[in-house]
Amino acid sequence: MSINGIGNYSAYSKLFSGMYSYGGTSGKKNTAADLQALMKKVDEVRSPEYQKKIRSQLESGSADSEIGTVSSEMKLSNAAKDLRKQAGELSSMTLADIKDKDSLVKKVSAFAESYNSAIEAMGKSDSVDALRSGLSMTNAVKTYSGALSRIGIKVGIDNKLTVNEETLRAADDNAVSSMMKSSYSPVVRIADKAEAIGKAAANKAQTTAFKDMMYGNSSGNKSLYSGYNTFASSFLGTFFDSYM
Repeated sequence: MSINGIGNYSAYSKLFSGMYSYGGTSGKKNTAADLQALMKKVDEVRSPEYQKKIRSQLESGSADSEIGTVSSEMKLSNAAKDLRKQAGELSSMTLADIKDKDSLVKKVSAFAESYNSAIEAMGKSDSVDALRSGLSMTNAVKTYSGALSRIGIKVGIDNKLTVNEETLRAADDNAVSSMMKSSYSPVVRIADKAEAIGKAAANKAQTTAFKDMMYGNSSGNKSLYSGYNTFASSFLGTFFDSYM
């Protein structure tokens, strides 16, 4: 997923609105040179080099020890995207597919692994919306823990899933189908929540990237801008509305 993520970009105007009223503590409005510097920084955030830097951080895990970083939010977004894919594959299985036990075990194991990765990634997220959806998802899974256990999927106290292959192979096909395919099944609900988690985390990554760019971050990077006038604020919001 690119750093552009998913979302309604009309939100950028609101995000930057009023952010740059006056510069510093002197009470004086900033000059045209300040606006020019801001425009240059806007170009930088859209550049391939900037996106490459974010991808590099994501792959290296350089910000893994911090909560709410661009890297941690994008990891959650990607984990949620994969979880939705894996859940979708389970919910689309036919009864004939379920009778193929080797394929069933493979798909359920991949789903459980993806679910656990999303749970881990949520521990590093600072997105209220993503965490709210994540809590709803884990609560739904706990509600079905008894039924899931009977088909070989155990819900641990840490909310993670483990698969008992022997129990899964021996489970009634209709019982498995009910847990995977019905409208209110845990797998279908997980797919819905994973989509919401992915969008929320991607949007959080965007706003965090722009905030870090303008003000610096908790790693000690200095703020790039202390403030801009109302015109600069409007320009930045309109820019992202139009081109992102």
